[in-house]
Amino acid sequence: MKATIFGIIALVLGIATGVAWTRQEFAHEAVPVDLTPVTITKAGKPSRPTIGPKVTIVSGERHDFGAMERNAHGKHAYIVRNDGDAPLELSTGQVSCGVCIKVFAVAKPILAPGEQTDVHIEWDVKTGDAKFEQSGPLNTNDPLKPSVHLSLTGQVIDNVRVDRPDVHFHDLSPSESATASVNVYAFKEGDFKIESTDFTIPRVGRFLGANVTPLTDSELASEPKAKSGYKVTIDVKPGLPQGDFEDTLQITTNQTTDPLSVKVIGNIASDILLMGPNVIREKSLINLPAISQATGKKHTVYLIVKGPHRDDTNVTIDSIEPKKDFSATLGEPIHDTPKTKRYPITIEIPPGAAPGTYGDGSYAHIHVKTTHPEIKDIDIRVRYVVRE
Repeated sequence: MKATIFGIIALVLGIATGVAWTRQEFAHEAVPVDLTPVTITKAGKPSRPTIGPKVTIVSGERHDFGAMERNAHGKHAYIVRNDGDAPLELSTGQVSCGVCIKVFAVAKPILAPGEQTDVHIEWDVKTGDAKFEQSGPLNTNDPLKPSVHLSLTGQVIDNVRVDRPDVHFHDLSPSESATASVNVYAFKEGDFKIESTDFTIPRVGRFLGANVTPLTDSELASEPKAKSGYKVTIDVKPGLPQGDFEDTLQITTNQTTDPLSVKVIGNIASDILLMGPNVIREKSLINLPAISQATGKKHTVYLIVKGPHRDDTNVTIDSIEPKKDFSATLGEPIHDTPKTKRYPITIEIPPGAAPGTYGDGSYAHIHVKTTHPEIKDIDIRVRYVVRE
């Protein structure tokens, strides 16, 4: 019994000593006090702190539409809610592709707390890639999210596809015809037809033609997933003027909403062309780099003869200027292809040639004569500088 009494007395004394020591230790410490003002409601309860406007994209900021046909039109609505306690202001910004995204608009530009609205987006799947991805910013007055990135993504599928977007015809003669072709593949079951082919520029299109034939089994096998297809052969007829030409072939089918497009690009050139390194073809000019007097220089270019008169056309060098420290030699014709022959012309400025400049009015000249019925003379100019 005495032991119990003594234990209780010791416990009380220990607690008292601890309290006294604590008061002495922290007597001069300042204890922080929360001075944040609290608004008291009419009901006598403190109100919640102010949040402000808070934007929430209920449906998610990124919309995956799955898969769509190329050039197809799509629609979606992002659901936006104000989870704050002040009005939320909304507006749309500049989209990533003005051609692809046709509509990007907010149904209601100001939302009260708890209210929601739609951001409408419409797009055309205009891309040459297998994946479509575009986006636009939603601007807000949410201090934590002043801009929200709303994006679209999905896979692009082709029910009908052309195997290449363009065909090229280079250096055709005015009297020459030429052909090139594209394959049009259909990937959907069912009857597939090409309904029409049209060129878009009449002044060029009157010299062009298109012929449609079904693909053979071996041609169709080159595109394993294709169900059927056609070969479209594009013809260039004689008569186009010299210079560059361009047109677009539009192919309308029963399985596409919009026509398929194939660019037709080319140029009509003279039957005799100057080609090779440092040649400016349209000016019949050879622009040589600076030549050292000590080493001199040899340089070879080519006259290309093509067109219906190529086999009957002979070429000779009639004269050169200057006659000193400058020479040009015509080589034997080279038959690279059945449609062309190539005459090498080797220019030589020998070592020890006098320093000087030939150009800008004082070019060196190579005068060429031919037996072509229309192109009798060719004047080739050579620009060069000889330095000590």
